[in-house]
Amino acid sequence: MEAVIAVAIIGGSASVAGAAIAASFQYASKAREEKRLARLAQIEADTRIAEAFASLMGKAHGRGETHLSEAALPILFEGELLKEIRKSLTGIVTGRSQHGAEARADRALDVATLRTVGVGVADMDAAVQVIAQLGMRHPLLTRAAWVGIEGRNKFQTVNGATDLIERLQKTERQEMARLNRNRWIRAFSYVLGRR
Repeated sequence: MEAVIAVAIIGGSASVAGAAIAASFQYASKAREEKRLARLAQIEADTRIAEAFASLMGKAHGRGETHLSEAALPILFEGELLKEIRKSLTGIVTGRSQHGAEARADRALDVATLRTVGVGVADMDAAVQVIAQLGMRHPLLTRAAWVGIEGRNKFQTVNGATDLIERLQKTERQEMARLNRNRWIRAFSYVLGRR
């Protein structure tokens, strides 16, 4: 009787251990999949943020939306104007350009194709502030925000640009220090909720 009980206990323990091992493998697999999905979601979010950031940077530098004149498309790609543009471009490429033809082609292209709408100073300044905040919040954008604000400040002074640039530089230094910590300190920081 004792042998039967011992076999039952060993068999039960083995089945419980097997189930626990199978469950831990399944959990590890699910955890890896969730981590992969989280990484993909982060990449997608970073891409959307970077796209919005680039749009804001254009606005901060005074460029609004660009519009293509649809009415001019048939004129551009048909008839005499197209021949004139090809002739002018060929002359430019071969080094035998005629200044008058080149100027006419430039004017025609300028009138017919793309127009960029300007942005007001208030929009530009607001975009700079949003860029600075995004740069401080997202390490991916910190350096881009800093460089963009410096560039904007060169052609048109930004109120408080020096302070914004210093804060972005400080944010970047803090991020670099965080990344340079060793693995154990970083793990401990995550446990405590510090980044």
